[in-house]
Amino acid sequence: MFSSITEMFEKLRERFIPEKARGDNGLIAFELGGEGGGNFWLQVSNGELNIGAGAPPAEADAVLRAEASDLMKIMGGELNPMMAFMSGKVKVERNMGIVMKLMSWFGM
Repeated sequence: MFSSITEMFEKLRERFIPEKARGDNGLIAFELGGEGGGNFWLQVSNGELNIGAGAPPAEADAVLRAEASDLMKIMGGELNPMMAFMSGKVKVERNMGIVMKLMSWFGM
């Protein structure tokens, strides 16, 4: 498990698989509540990854809302992403398809 949401996003850089994101383009905003939460964003542009804190650099293609602790569990393999979505722990607005690609981009 990650010690913080910031650490989780940094580790995602290491886990990113550019070949899986080739041809994909999308900007995902993360609005995370609870302890350690905040606003973050992740952008993929044809196999390249950019991650940042705060407001995204443009209008997001998708907005993912969750508790920071739940997102860390999902990214750490402790919580099934589909179960989290179905149970309402994760909410997605706009383009759900781009959020679904997250799993392959990071080898989950």
